[in-house]
Amino acid sequence: MRSALGISAGSDVVCSAVVTVSDTGEQSFDYRVVSADPAHSDLGDLVASSIELMTTGNGVSTAKPSAVAVAYRDKAQAEAIRAATTRRRGVRLVTEADASLAYLRDTGLLARYATIGLIDMGASGLTVTVADTATGEVLHSERATSLGGVVIDELLCQHLIDLHSDRTTRPSRATLTSRARAAKEHLSIAPAVSIDHGGTMPLSMTRGDFDEIIGGLLRNIARFITAAFTHSPTYPDAIVVIGGCANIPAVIDTVRFRRPIPVITVDDPEAVIAKGAALLALDLPSAPAPTPQDAPNGTLAKAMGVLAGVTVVLGLIIGYGVQTVHPDNHDVSPAGTSSTVRQGISPIPPPPTSVREAPTPTLTNAPPPPPSSPDSPSAPPSSASSASPSAPVSATAPTLRPDPNLPEIPYPSQSSFGQLDAGSGVR
Repeated sequence: MRSALGISAGSDVVCSAVVTVSDTGEQSFDYRVVSADPAHSDLGDLVASSIELMTTGNGVSTAKPSAVAVAYRDKAQAEAIRAATTRRRGVRLVTEADASLAYLRDTGLLARYATIGLIDMGASGLTVTVADTATGEVLHSERATSLGGVVIDELLCQHLIDLHSDRTTRPSRATLTSRARAAKEHLSIAPAVSIDHGGTMPLSMTRGDFDEIIGGLLRNIARFITAAFTHSPTYPDAIVVIGGCANIPAVIDTVRFRRPIPVITVDDPEAVIAKGAALLALDLPSAPAPTPQDAPNGTLAKAMGVLAGVTVVLGLIIGYGVQTVHPDNHDVSPAGTSSTVRQGISPIPPPPTSVREAPTPTLTNAPPPPPSSPDSPSAPPSSASSASPSAPVSATAPTLRPDPNLPEIPYPSQSSFGQLDAGSGVR
């Protein structure tokens, strides 16, 4: 069994739909609508809250979605959604047109038509789109923010205010607008409604009264749709009406008026985009590897690993330097020999002439000096005390090279031997 989540982000509501596909291929939809309020009206926050609601087992579906797709209308919406979901893996963005066509193709309603006129009338406005049903290419699209559900709510609210006789006890405009919205939704399924507008008696409104109040808006809707279809390079073969206002019978009648092409309606028109986004989420590739924002613990572990490696390297370098300054017995020959420090692999070539390569005899195999008597003066512990002043030395004094990155330690020159002899009293 597979499941995916699709989200449609509107100005007033966010619709979330989960599609579940069983092992036999049977699919089902569950959806929920989250409404905005003055305290929580940010689009990105509403989308993030809806994802959290539907993916943590608190939604209407018991299956946890494996992928999430969010439909957006324009670039501003896409940026707001992306900013709010940046820390969540597997969230993809799809256009509203692609999501709508995905659901309508899945229903089989578009199989007979080459082009489709998609009329999406929601709370914030009306969008008319002409698209190729086979390729999904958008041939033409226009939008009007003055033709939407919010405008209908304002017209009803103003009608309630005009009918109110007692101005001192009239409810607030926000309260009347909320009651007008509820009356609009009720008239979509019932022939009449009673509205408590703060007067002595509730106001009774029929569907005919409602159609007369919004009559001017309906005429503007008809003109806008006609102009959008005229501007399209291809006139649509059929019309599909979606969005929350598609539940209003007067809107459907306006779209059908004098149209020589069929007008198609669907169940739950306000959830079409969310359902289509869920279908697209099923076919999306697997989520990419987590970014640093997605996995802060992994990033910290990597940083600590690098720091530990640097500490080990520094410890080796310091230890090697200490060993160079204070060599062990097996690294340094007895005093007076030409062997200094065991050489490691170094990119710096050795000096051209060393004590070991000198043609004259050296004191490498010389026996240790006899112990001095108590009466004889003591000599300083220097390699020069066991060599005669006339002993030949190399023309080039060798240098110690334990590591190319350490400072060079110069070998005592011949003049230094003379100074030591003179200071020690040895003749």
